[in-house]
Amino acid sequence: MHKLITMELSATTSEERFTLDELVLAVEQVFEQGAAKVGSLILQLVDELLALRHTSGKSSPRKCKCEHSGYEMKDRLKRQLRTSLGTIDFNWRRLQCTHCQATWVPLREFLGLERWQSKSSELEQVVTEITTEQSYRRSSRHLSIAGQLQLPKSTLQRWVVQSDAGQWDPPEKKPDLLMADGTGYKRRPDPATGQTNAGELRVVLGRRADGQWVSYGAWSGKSWAEINELLKGTGPQPAIHAEALISDGETGLGPALANLANRQQRSHWHMVRDLRATLWHDDAPATERKAYAYELKQLLGIEVPAGDLEAVSAQDKVTLEQRVEQAQHGINELIKELSKKGYHKAANYIQTAQGKLFHYVEFWLRTGLVCPRTTSFLERLMRELGRRLKRIAFGWSEEGAAQMARLILRRITDPAEWKAYWKKRLGLEGRVQLSLRHVKAMINPQILGP
Repeated sequence: MHKLITMELSATTSEERFTLDELVLAVEQVFEQGAAKVGSLILQLVDELLALRHTSGKSSPRKCKCEHSGYEMKDRLKRQLRTSLGTIDFNWRRLQCTHCQATWVPLREFLGLERWQSKSSELEQVVTEITTEQSYRRSSRHLSIAGQLQLPKSTLQRWVVQSDAGQWDPPEKKPDLLMADGTGYKRRPDPATGQTNAGELRVVLGRRADGQWVSYGAWSGKSWAEINELLKGTGPQPAIHAEALISDGETGLGPALANLANRQQRSHWHMVRDLRATLWHDDAPATERKAYAYELKQLLGIEVPAGDLEAVSAQDKVTLEQRVEQAQHGINELIKELSKKGYHKAANYIQTAQGKLFHYVEFWLRTGLVCPRTTSFLERLMRELGRRLKRIAFGWSEEGAAQMARLILRRITDPAEWKAYWKKRLGLEGRVQLSLRHVKAMINPQILGP
């Protein structure tokens, strides 16, 4: 359907002087107002063409549920749709079946709109991307100033919670690695049920065969055991299974997710950091806390060779295995020394994790793939989640916190997939093309002079 639309613009300017900025802002304002009107006009034209197509009998109209295809025009219904252009106001035609009197709206079906849809999907994309960066209150003000969109923060919050953008199928059933971590946030307390404001958000990531990290989900108000049940599925074998699980020493995390991986690798960064905390509980002086943390860091500092596994000689592999044995021996000596000095909490902390410290070397020797020794990538994601959930706002509902986390994770872990999702969601297939043919003015030649 090709349509030629003409616009008439009245321009009144001072003959004395005006600034370029004043002109730019005036043009911007008039086109912001006119953009929604152009959209409304195009929808009105399409609606009329669809109504004529289905009532004229000259084409093959859509069959009614009664299998008849005779329609007559009934009435017009006023509709409003919120878009990033502003609110589009128009009237769409209802048609009535001449056989069973059932009614339907051709334009709604043509556009693929839900029955009571009040906003465009592209506006939902704008809202989700803005609200993942800043608070709902600030997002509402930002949209009002930058886009001339009057959207209350309660409306933004409802749209984000109800958005499908946070829901997606796990990208890989058999990742080679899994990472898991949790962080606290201030949720909305409920005195009636005894729920405090201490919320806990838990996240699981997986690494694909191409090395890309992807999110398997974010949950609030669920234990690691419950998350394990969701990830492993209902079949006899876990739906998601990895070679190794990398995590910190959070209580209950490792045992709960143990059946999702062949082995577990403790994060070295957390080991060193948390050793200083346990030594503090053992009343060790600051100098010893620092010295023992440095000693453990040195024992854990075994780097796998760079390059392909096949390029590494057999002797280098043997040397690497010997270094692991030496490190294990050094850790045993460190445990004995800590116990001898009465630092039993620190000694037990290292001893509990000892068997999970060098699986990354074994993993590399067996597969040639690098297994991270730390959860640094996940830590960066958790810091970003903490920034949005802790620093920018508080008083979250558990549903709202989990949804916001899923949106942030999806945007950060795979930006290309995020763009692809919205391209499919918006139906961008080049089926609408607009071009500005020319802009000209009718000016009296006498004004221009000779």
